Amino acid sequence: MADAKSQTQPRTQHHSQTRPDPAGFWPFCLAHYARPGVEAACLALQDRHHGNVNLALLLHWLDTQAQALPEHGLAQLGEALSDTDALLTPYRVMRRALKPQLDPAGYQQLLNFELTLEQRQQQALLSRLAQLSLCPKISASNLQQYGRTLALPLPLLRQLQGCDAV
Repeated sequence: MADAKSQTQPRTQHHSQTRPDPAGFWPFCLAHYARPGVEAACLALQDRHHGNVNLALLLHWLDTQAQALPEHGLAQLGEALSDTDALLTPYRVMRRALKPQLDPAGYQQLLNFELTLEQRQQQALLSRLAQLSLCPKISASNLQQYGRTLALPLPLLRQLQGCDAV
């Protein structure tokens, strides 16, 4: 993620016929994750609140693109996670358990493979997103809606948005 800091965030789009370009999602994730406090917020979301980081990043990306999900869109995106979560969750547990036994290079290989699984999960989310009708909305609050379903504390939600709150 060293190159993430050099990435710029996409400009907010306001044109009603414009859907976000899926190719922009991965660069957005790298850039956003590199912002101060976001990595820690993502780990807290995942470990303490049992949230999905890729879903949260997608929802925030949609917010920055001024695109709101349809009424049942969040649930449909959640359904798209089932297959990849079944791979990622046990893999993450295994990687963490093996960390003390591995040298840095071996551990990095495990992290790299986990990143591949994360990208697969993002593709599953983007595929499902392509099936949804987005609604242009200047003040889209997809991430806030997700935060309410998980009962996230407001400071954590703001930190996930990159607002440096802790």
